[in-house]
Amino acid sequence: MTRTLMCRRVQDRSRRARGEPLTSAARTMTSAHQTLERLTAEAAQSGDDHRTQRIELGTSAVDALLPFLEARRPDVADLVIGDAHTWEAAGARVAERLRSGGRLVRSLILEPRAGDDHLVCEDGVIASLETLIATSPSINLVAVGAGSINDICKVASHRRGLPYICVPTAASMNGYTSSIAAVLSAGVKRTWPVHQPLGVFADVDVIREAPLVMNRAGFGDLLSKPYCQADWLLSHHVRGVPYSAEAAGVLDGPWNQMIDAAAGIGEGEAAATHVLMETLLVSGFSMAMAGTSAPASGAEHLISHYWDMEEHGQDRTVRGLHGTQVGIGTRISSRTLWRLMDVTADEVLSAAETAGERRPDDAWIARLGDHHPDLTEAIVEEIQEQFRKKQRHGDELRQELETLGRSWEQVREELRAILIPTERIDHALAQAGCITRPSELRVDLAHMTRTIQYCRHIRARYVNFDLLADLGTLDAMAEAIAVEVEDSAHG
Repeated sequence: MTRTLMCRRVQDRSRRARGEPLTSAARTMTSAHQTLERLTAEAAQSGDDHRTQRIELGTSAVDALLPFLEARRPDVADLVIGDAHTWEAAGARVAERLRSGGRLVRSLILEPRAGDDHLVCEDGVIASLETLIATSPSINLVAVGAGSINDICKVASHRRGLPYICVPTAASMNGYTSSIAAVLSAGVKRTWPVHQPLGVFADVDVIREAPLVMNRAGFGDLLSKPYCQADWLLSHHVRGVPYSAEAAGVLDGPWNQMIDAAAGIGEGEAAATHVLMETLLVSGFSMAMAGTSAPASGAEHLISHYWDMEEHGQDRTVRGLHGTQVGIGTRISSRTLWRLMDVTADEVLSAAETAGERRPDDAWIARLGDHHPDLTEAIVEEIQEQFRKKQRHGDELRQELETLGRSWEQVREELRAILIPTERIDHALAQAGCITRPSELRVDLAHMTRTIQYCRHIRARYVNFDLLADLGTLDAMAEAIAVEVEDSAHG
């Protein structure tokens, strides 16, 4: 823990003594901070170098990296990895700090693929890094960057069985401490199981210097939490997907504090940025605890991944940062989930009776490409394989809906207890200065409607869009929701 955090802790005790309200950072000390301390202590006790055992967050946090490596990996050379932007932000300083401390340091600046304007975590760059580190089996990877750099290093180090260190340069996503990586593989966005970093060293001053749009994207990514949790619980009840109340609930307190700090996050305030970064780190741990991205990824993430796949398939620049797109997706998913709360048990049972007529077999999946004009034929074949894993037909679908209908009242109440009012989400997104309308990402009404109807095809994960489609109501509500989200954004 940095000196900055220690000072805040003393100041916060004084505030309590005077009966004054706690600062945002202080409230985090009793929630996200304590959660991170507990989780890293458990990891350290395990002795597993593929779990996150150390988190430093504050000003000059990177200064703690040298003594940590000297204590944990004293005779191992360091490979500091970044891209052109992150190298300037922190990579050069990290490499010099380690080198001046007597460590053997190599550096690697990754470049985008030809035709791309930014680095993407994809098969080619992962393979190149894996080949490089295969020649030095005891090398220590230090990933300096945000989403792409972190995921590239995660996958490569995981495949080689090596621990790695993460130095975030933006509060733009929640994957720093997760045990998954988002990879564009064969044109399809996938999540792969990997290991956590051994340590995370996050300098708040560096993170505050990141473009505001990046930290706002981190806020947008995390905003989805209650709806991801609802999708996860729904998949548990409908498909028997394992569900962990502990992993689902670990983010509850930090998430609410982050929402309270929305305006400060949007303006780049130090205390609010600290709250955001800690909440992102807790979110990553929730995925590691669950062994899946489900605590932090539901229907809203399918929207973002789908848009990325469309743009990559047509060799176009992506519409926005992942978290920026997830923020829009969350506004969509919040509305579909609340509409699902209006469905009665009788309506579920009625849909079961006609399921065989509406979806008698899977012949229609062969024509899936008709709904995805911007995806290549090869990508359509990939998503057909994914979609067949989850879509039910005929008697199988009828039986599934009948079973759900008999328990729907209880399931619905459990879901309702998780959900947050749509208005609160809309307001928080606007308060943080995030993009709130699909049109701001070049998504018109027809495209948004089609996305709601068909993005569920790209993954085998069961989400609320799937149930609404099986009930026969998703297509009918899609355009109205697209219109509402475009017209109702507010501050």
